[in-house]
Amino acid sequence: MIRYLKGQKAMNSFRPTAIPLLTSDPFFSVWSFSDNLAADHTRHWTGRRQSMCGILTVDGKPFRFMGLAEPFESWFAEGEALRQTSVTVNPTSTVYTFAHPACDLTVTFVSPLLCNRPEVLSRPVSYVFYEIVPVEEGHTFSVYMDASCDLCGDERGQRFVHHAENGHAWIGENEQHVLSGSGDDVRIDWGYLHLVHPNAAVSTVSCRRAWFLKRVSTKMKDRIARETEAELLPFRSMPLVSAESDRLEDVFVFAYDDVHSVEYFGKPADAYCMSVYGSFDAMLKVAVAEADSLRAACEKFDRELIARMEKISPAYAEIGALAYRQAVAAHKLVSADGKLLFLSKENFSNGCMATLDVTYPSVPLFLCLNPELVKGMMRPLFAYARTPEWKLPYAPHDCGQYPLCNGQVYGVKEHVIDEEHQMPVEECGNAILTVAATVRADGDRTFAEETRALLAKWADYLVEYGYNPGNQLCTDDFAGHLAHNCNLSLKAITALGAYGQLFGEKKYSDAAKEMAAKWVKDARRADGTGYRLTFDGADTWSLKYNIVWDRLLGLGLFDESVGREEQQVYLQNMHRYGVPLDSRADYTKLDWLAWTTVMTDDKTYRDRLYRAIRRMICESVDRIPLTDWYDARDGRCVGFRARSVVGGFYINLLEEDFRS
Repeated sequence: MIRYLKGQKAMNSFRPTAIPLLTSDPFFSVWSFSDNLAADHTRHWTGRRQSMCGILTVDGKPFRFMGLAEPFESWFAEGEALRQTSVTVNPTSTVYTFAHPACDLTVTFVSPLLCNRPEVLSRPVSYVFYEIVPVEEGHTFSVYMDASCDLCGDERGQRFVHHAENGHAWIGENEQHVLSGSGDDVRIDWGYLHLVHPNAAVSTVSCRRAWFLKRVSTKMKDRIARETEAELLPFRSMPLVSAESDRLEDVFVFAYDDVHSVEYFGKPADAYCMSVYGSFDAMLKVAVAEADSLRAACEKFDRELIARMEKISPAYAEIGALAYRQAVAAHKLVSADGKLLFLSKENFSNGCMATLDVTYPSVPLFLCLNPELVKGMMRPLFAYARTPEWKLPYAPHDCGQYPLCNGQVYGVKEHVIDEEHQMPVEECGNAILTVAATVRADGDRTFAEETRALLAKWADYLVEYGYNPGNQLCTDDFAGHLAHNCNLSLKAITALGAYGQLFGEKKYSDAAKEMAAKWVKDARRADGTGYRLTFDGADTWSLKYNIVWDRLLGLGLFDESVGREEQQVYLQNMHRYGVPLDSRADYTKLDWLAWTTVMTDDKTYRDRLYRAIRRMICESVDRIPLTDWYDARDGRCVGFRARSVVGGFYINLLEEDFRS
């Protein structure tokens, strides 16, 4: 087994705010919120406890390397954690190392989120590999691992069924209410958690106590029974799946059968892999058989991706590796009506599903690795926009609340869409630019031609209303409605240029050029340096991230001096953890910060900014999955976590691809 990727050192100085462990989709997503894996319970990305435990035994004595003991195991918890020596986060894996006087232990969590292999990407399966390297002779070793019913039940007090045989254990709620609700700060409470360990027996037990009792003396058993009997009562109905191996290296396979993944316009839809393998059991059998080959494929993928990112900068590679699984696992890849759908969840925001202004910032990662996934993000929105339910002349915001993809919920009151809370210019621009970028990425015009009628309608809307937007929301609506938004105007201008280029429509290209020339004059700040937040805000400024498509798509609308002037303003306003989103407040957005680095070829600005973002990740006191909305002065999370928008961090690699 390989401890680190070949040629890679342990990056101990990089301390993520939270560390991905098992990451498949918005529901099956387990993280460590602490520096040491044994310092806290493992948790869902929302922060709710989803307990897993890992124990190394040396000559029969247990040493915990993952998770905390239960309340009734307090006799075991003190002073028995294995010493952790390093943790390394790669795009598809997290590698921990531990030390004991008798051996070294390496534990590797692998989630094979390989974007170019949708049948693998969509499997709700993660692997935990371990390797024991003895440093002294004459010792015996084993590794125990479990996962509790926390992973398949949202609240305590539920009743569970469980079963184990032939190296395969599963657990789930007794009463299954599949796709019974939606929300944001929620976890799955249907389906079944599986653990497969082909090389040893697995079990389901009411608590970990039984495992510990096998390894202690009769005297200690009596003591434990006396001290903990009262505490045991609330936990007797809390089963878990567990397995133990006495091999020096082995793998534990965790999987989740969600029965049906989402509801798509009134009908249940399953993970894409179900259309390939036919059943969960058949899929799981293949996933177990492919454990070693997939690990090798992930190591190769990680090695190549990290090498590309390190050419940008070491800080960029570290942040990009952390962002990868978060960006991918904030989606569910399903098959419906014979088409691939890649459905996002707007994590820790409002739980919206297939949100267009969440798709837009996330696409750089997926355009680099598999543009078909971007089409899968857009298909639900186009399908919904063609229905009689959507009567507005601009693009919709979302298609539901995860996991119910049945039509827009944002700005909807009593089934009526409130136009005051829509994002007309924002979403029209997002749709056009995303489709144009997809064609640029893979050269296939089919998807664009299929959606041309809708895009034409939205382009016409931008011609009429896009240059100087009225009082409306945009994706950066944290301070509420804003009129005359210069950055939103840039989105309309570049979208019109992209539409004209995409379809050879000179009318739209000319409109974009006229608007661009006018924008440079109207948006210039009063002191002549850089450009305004709003056309009527003489001394204001903001991040003009929407202009990047002029360079990426080669539209030729703006002189390079615009980007250079803007970056000078950003440098003057940079704080310890980055540049604020605009002159109104100190908060910023990680995705948009990354986009500002491709406005010019200035590597000095780019490297300074990525060091600031890295500093935020390492120093923030908020122990949560990577936030994209934080304070540039103190590094604290303002809102959002675990969102797919961090896929936008890959904008630098996309620029390389588009230039090649």
